[in-house]
Amino acid sequence: MVELEVTVELRTPLLLGARKQGTVVETLNSLPGAMLRGALGRLLARRCGHPPDAHVGCDFAAIFRADVQPRFGPCYPAQSEFSAPFPATARQCKYYPGFKAQDKEAHGIHDALIPLYAYEEVSQHQWVKVYQPYCRICNAKLEPVTGFYESLGNSYWQPRPRVRRLSRTAINRRRRVAAEKLLYTLELLSERMSGPPLNSDEAPSVPTRLRGKVWAADDAQAERLLELLPQVTQLGGGTSRGLGVVTITVEPRWDTPPTEPSDAVRQLAEAASDLDFERVEAQAGSLTHRLARFNAVLLKALREYPDYRPPAGRLYFTVDCLSDVVWLNGGLPTALLPEQFAGARRARTFSLPRRLSGFSGATGLMRTPQLAAGRGSVFLYCLDNATPEAVSSMLAVLQMAESDGLGRDRERGCGWVQICSPFHLEVMPK
Repeated sequence: MVELEVTVELRTPLLLGARKQGTVVETLNSLPGAMLRGALGRLLARRCGHPPDAHVGCDFAAIFRADVQPRFGPCYPAQSEFSAPFPATARQCKYYPGFKAQDKEAHGIHDALIPLYAYEEVSQHQWVKVYQPYCRICNAKLEPVTGFYESLGNSYWQPRPRVRRLSRTAINRRRRVAAEKLLYTLELLSERMSGPPLNSDEAPSVPTRLRGKVWAADDAQAERLLELLPQVTQLGGGTSRGLGVVTITVEPRWDTPPTEPSDAVRQLAEAASDLDFERVEAQAGSLTHRLARFNAVLLKALREYPDYRPPAGRLYFTVDCLSDVVWLNGGLPTALLPEQFAGARRARTFSLPRRLSGFSGATGLMRTPQLAAGRGSVFLYCLDNATPEAVSSMLAVLQMAESDGLGRDRERGCGWVQICSPFHLEVMPK
């Protein structure tokens, strides 16, 4: 598929209604792929003027009636690079949260997957000291991290869009005055946010940008999306009141994706057999490189227990959900990925169940609510017998999962996954 990079810059506050808490309608902190897809569909359907069931020979038919529809990924707040949701294994100090580079008083954020699994694996064979998830500086409890992170070279930054609140009241239709006891408040994403600090300690105010990706089926479909997506000028709710004015920029991916080494299967199989993943040579960022680095750090954590000898021939990998994943088990949606995936067994689960719903722009009816593994969910898998044949089959499945996604509703932004996120290697607070 052809990968396109999408940047949505807010010109006015954006209303992304999530759920209602009392009289407050909360907002999402990111743009779902389904909303971007629906906005483009409404624009094209209004332009061509065809009935809903008679779109032929128009832009709407070329995009939404194609044999392979484009995938609209979610757009997350970011400035310089694309951001990603924190994995469910990310932890921070309860009293001094945040990255050290972003807040001088913060005690840092780290990932607990590798040390936690190493403790659980070793404790099954011998007595070890209980793993205690406490802050290394103040000994306070650690808590999960929500939101998104963005890589800035050797450090990280946590983009936080500002949230505004608008109070409104309903109008009595008979008297044309404010109705009693019908006050409500709308949460909005502000058009300005705090950017990463440059030369001073103060964070500058920058336009709010949401970055994401769209995958087109072929070059012809990509050319249409490059032309049509920037024509979407309003998103979200309250557009008749001036809310949701945006500027969308779409660009093809210019950098060349990292290539996999021709002998990746042999290198990984031998490294798993010899318990030496440091010798694997692969281009930085490639799937082989991420697999080797993850297993090397995990093996180092296991060897910190002096009386434990890691078994040879094992190869671990994680499936990190960058968006919600709708997976069916026996025909029913579940918040878990399968127990057997790519020939490996599921060794550990950190799932964030989420209920997906919404309205169909084509029918005007509510979609059937379904359960999904929410963004940030992490699934650890173990290939017990990493023979060359098993590694070859595993790599083929993992490459397809990253390029095509997993599960259902992928055209609406679900199913975006990454194998062995580099953030899992941050076992020390940063």
